[in-house]
Amino acid sequence: MINFSKNAKPILKNNKVTDDHKTFINVFDNWIHSSQQIVTGLPTNKYIVSGITDAFNQTYGLYNKIGVFPGEYGYHKLVIPDRITENLSQADIIIISHPFSADGMCSKHLIEEADSYNVPIFVDCAFFGICSNINFDFSLFKNIKSICFSLSKSIGTGLYRIGLLYTTDFYPVSVYETWEYPLYSSVDYHLTLINKISPDYNVLTFKNKQLKICKQYDLIPSDTVIFGLDYTEKYIEYKRGNVNRLTLPINNIGDNYGDND
Repeated sequence: MINFSKNAKPILKNNKVTDDHKTFINVFDNWIHSSQQIVTGLPTNKYIVSGITDAFNQTYGLYNKIGVFPGEYGYHKLVIPDRITENLSQADIIIISHPFSADGMCSKHLIEEADSYNVPIFVDCAFFGICSNINFDFSLFKNIKSICFSLSKSIGTGLYRIGLLYTTDFYPVSVYETWEYPLYSSVDYHLTLINKISPDYNVLTFKNKQLKICKQYDLIPSDTVIFGLDYTEKYIEYKRGNVNRLTLPINNIGDNYGDND
């Protein structure tokens, strides 16, 4: 007697693919929690996604009206401009970057405000891995349904993007996860790479350069190491929300930059 199936399954199956995928979820989770910054209160279900952008796209399919704060990551307004609102009382879900996209600083005060609307919250942690002094304890917020981390900024692998989505929502990824249909190419690429760069590496390596550039150009150092901030009219062309956010060329200057100033 043979066993039939309702699903169209491949003739050849590589068990290594699913084994490595499951291993990487744990490796990625451990990497996040290895940071010197506090990380706790994450939703229990974990899924590999094609970067936080993929998680956003899936979120757009689950909710209609997307609430954001001024200065939030511009992708949302570019993709679904008619469904984005800064009037959070109209939102079906609120997406907040932490650190915040506009300035790379802690956005806990924004999460607290969003929590008061009693609608689901999605926290975008794209800058995790290039920030310091940020508290990632989400345990006190009752409406956070999803939190997503990525390696694009911390390891510089955006062209092979990968993210880890923690969620209690029913995302499409949870369906193809049960089908053993994972994003293996991205997993394979990052499986050994992730343990070569810690979540704190970029700050430990480049913070001094950030401080030197900010001092020379009268900028305020952000807690996200790639940014310098300005609240005057001097760098108005870099305006994001209520701040001028300048991305610093910290990987293009020598270690002795500014020493003779």
